[in-house]
Order: sequence, then C-alpha cells, then structure tokens
Amino acid sequence: MTVVESGQRTVLVIEDDPWTRTITTALLAGEGFAVVEAKNGEEGLQLARMHAPHAVLLDLALPTKSGLEVLRELKSDVATDNIPVIIVSAYSSLMNEQDASQASGVVQKPFDYDDLVGHVERATARSTFAAALS
Repeated sequence: MTVVESGQRTVLVIEDDPWTRTITTALLAGEGFAVVEAKNGEEGLQLARMHAPHAVLLDLALPTKSGLEVLRELKSDVATDNIPVIIVSAYSSLMNEQDASQASGVVQKPFDYDDLVGHVERATARSTFAAALS
C-alpha cells in the first residue's frame, strides 16, 4: 500500500513486467509522485477504484485482462472515467482509433524518461485542476 502525503499526486502503474514496473515506479517516486502498482488488469481496475489516482500508466499486454479491456472499463465506469490514462506499450500501434481517443497519451516502449514524466506531469495537472473545479 502507498502512503500519500497531502497534495501529492498519485499515479497507478499497471504493468506486468516486474523490472519495468519497478523502474517506472522509482522514476515517478523520484519526481515526487505517490505510486500505486498493479501487476495485471484485474488488480489495476480494483486499485483505480480504491485509490482514484490522478493518472494511470497502462501497459496493453497484460494477464487476466488486456490493457484495452482495462481502458474500456475505466472509461465506462462513472467512478473512473475522468482519470487520465496514458498507454505505455511496445504495441500501441495496434490500438484502433476509438481506443486511442480514450487515452490521454501514448508512450512507446522503450520509453524516454523525460517523455514519460512529461506525459504524467500534464495528465496529473489536468486531473488536479478538474478536481479543484468540481
């Protein structure tokens, strides 16, 4: 479980590869984000509903539920439909136009550190701003 300090932005990383998940988590934590980790799609959906993160980083190739299934479920659930979802995958070119339009961004693996952090910064800033308005 992740302890979130007041005002800290939370990112849910849904990634089945332990090495990639660990590196991504360390990079984001080093930038001041609270990070919640999920190793598969089912766990990711549960944690998204439980933590209401400011953004989700989502791999497409996941066990139990594909990343596309997770994306569709997040966007069809009123509790999670406003959470920005950033696809982080080597297979993002396989997404159709409708699925791609539901994502807030796409980062191709292997990812560039600055590109990933930039996407997360923009997504969490939008999420934080939207929450302040409601």
